[in-house]
Order: sequence, then structure tokens, then C-alpha cells
Amino acid sequence: MSFSDLLPKPAVIAASLERRRLRSTLRGIYRKFLAYTMLHEGKYINNLELCFEYKGIPGCVVECGVWRGGMSAGMAEVLGPERNYFLFDSFEGLPPAREDLDGTAAVVWQNKTDSPTYYNNCTAAEEEAAAAMKLSGATSFSLIKGWFNETLPRFKPPSEIAVLRLDGDWYDSTRVCLEHLYPHVAPGGIVIIDDYYNWDGCARAVNEFLAAVASTNAVPRVRQFRDRAAYLVKPDPVKSAGNGSARLS
Repeated sequence: MSFSDLLPKPAVIAASLERRRLRSTLRGIYRKFLAYTMLHEGKYINNLELCFEYKGIPGCVVECGVWRGGMSAGMAEVLGPERNYFLFDSFEGLPPAREDLDGTAAVVWQNKTDSPTYYNNCTAAEEEAAAAMKLSGATSFSLIKGWFNETLPRFKPPSEIAVLRLDGDWYDSTRVCLEHLYPHVAPGGIVIIDDYYNWDGCARAVNEFLAAVASTNAVPRVRQFRDRAAYLVKPDPVKSAGNGSARLS
């Protein structure tokens, strides 16, 4: 084995440099919207990098649970200002956690109002989210105020959903989002689940929903992106069946 055999291949070096440039750009986006997000830098950037990998999927972008809009604004920077963006939030904080579904830890967190991570029960004003989206340069965005079980049944997206991001924390919020929005996600589109590893209720809702919608040739699976972001890719049952085996996500 020669010394040259030990060196990384040019394609590997080029890919590494390109990823460094991309992450540098994404760090700039994080700094731009730092005041509008409660996500730490690593998770925020990984969400954006995940969106970058799937930016070729056409369609609108939906986020449920937006707080001050910093994540939606960052996604708009990555996915392009010309898409339609829909931001759903009560703008009144989180509903009460249910110990039977969300777990004791969720109830304890919600009752510990002096915690630095409480953020007034995740309450924010619509104006803050609107300001973040305007700062992103997005040309078409809508803020839909209200509880998910009231607003989502009336929502009909103008196109398939390319990226759906769920940040509703609890079981009921996550489940209602999946039931009403997953059918509109484009095949090959992604669903990012912010709280899958944080709260039992969110994980329970996702697992139960995916078990219910799985079919012979389309079984969606929760994936991990760089150990920080949980997501799934909506399978295309036609392609899966045509391959003679289930190429599942």
C-alpha cells in the first residue's frame, strides 16, 4: 500500500469541503434568527441541513408549533422564498399535558414555571413570527392561530407538502397534526418531528399513527439525522411495489 492510497479521494475531500461551506451558511442563518428560536445551534442547523437535502421536492412547507417563527424562517431561507409557508400555532402556549399519554416528566415540566426552559409555556405573539418570516424574505406565508384540533380540519394546502415540521410536544397535538396533514405530504417529502426523543407523548403518537397507516408496500420509518433530528420520508407505494420489495423510509 502506497502513501497515496492512504489519502482521501478527491471526491471525498470535495464533499467534505462542500458540507463545511453549507454548515457555515446555515450557522449564519441560525445567528440571523437566534432571537426567534429556542432551539440550540446544533439542532437548528441539522434541521436546516435536512431540509437542504430534500429541497428538490416541490410543494409547500408547513410547521405546527412555531413559537416566534425562527425555524420556519430558517427553512424559508433554505427551501426558497417562493414557496407557500403555513405556520400553525395557538400563540397562547401549550395545552395541558396529560400524564396518561404524555408522561409524568411532561406534567412536571409544565408545572415548573420558574424553569429557564419554560418560556412562558411556549407562548409567543403572532407579530414575532410574522417579523421572522418577513426577515427571511418569504413572499407567501400565512399564520394560522388556534388549537390544532380546530384549525387543521379546515386546512386544505394549495399543493402537496414538501416539508412538514411538527413541534407540538404532546400526544394529542402530534396525533392530530399527523392525521390531518400526513395525507397531504408528497411522496418523497419529509416530516420532521422535533419532540420525538424528548417527550413520551410525541413518540407514542408517532408510533401509533405510523403503525395505523403502514401498508404492504409502504411502511414509513422514523429516521435519525446526525443524531439530533427525528424525521421520516413518506414512501411512494407505487415505486416500492415496482421494485419487487418495499423500499421503505
